[in-house]
Amino acid sequence: MTSKEQRIIETVGSIAKRETLASIEEVFTGGILVLENLYPFPGYYHDTIPDKKDLNPGVLFLITRQKYSGERILRINHEVKKHFRKKFDGAPAQLTLFNEQAHAVRIKFLEDYNDLPELIVYYQDHGLQFHKYRKVEPYESIIKVKKYFLLEHLGSGIYRDGEQPEICYIQIPSNLKWNTFEKITIDLKRNLEDNKFDAALGTIFRMNCVVDVVRIYDRNTTHEKIGLIRSRYLEEINKLRSK
Repeated sequence: MTSKEQRIIETVGSIAKRETLASIEEVFTGGILVLENLYPFPGYYHDTIPDKKDLNPGVLFLITRQKYSGERILRINHEVKKHFRKKFDGAPAQLTLFNEQAHAVRIKFLEDYNDLPELIVYYQDHGLQFHKYRKVEPYESIIKVKKYFLLEHLGSGIYRDGEQPEICYIQIPSNLKWNTFEKITIDLKRNLEDNKFDAALGTIFRMNCVVDVVRIYDRNTTHEKIGLIRSRYLEEINKLRSK
């Protein structure tokens, strides 16, 4: 086994982030409620939708009528992929909808809205029930997604996403509340010259421990920049802990 192979980690965990959501057009949903993230990685794109050559889906949320276990959704994903041959990734998620907690299947990497009705039918065929369609105007929600990670450990508390190389995870020493994390991130970006990146809060399960991380999205990142961002987060967290 090479040293690089030893650094590859397959595990599970979760990511929490604030997103702007709205319903997509009913014609693509098969009559169920599907929300879409309108501004992917807003901290990177500065609240604008990036230019796209094709009008392909972003991150979608199929709103379920009840909470399904993460294990059940992962098992159903495995079965659906045997029949739905097009690219997609599904994961359990929770969010706020109409001021109440709601549950969803998060879908990403789908390349065409027209493929969504077929995918939804496969989920329904495996027993998942979804809320009926209704129009939802844009609103903000904290979203938590339970997901599978394929990571390369770069050392010094830094991990690179094995499926999306523009994403890295930096280890932090404690679990932060969302409001604290958001304040630290805003203050940190105000004091960084190169502050074009998006941040989210996460946890990664390792052997015998849970690792708290900040997910960083940056299409033009370098190891030096990620190291600097991590050191700044550690400084701000240590300031809070010393108060």
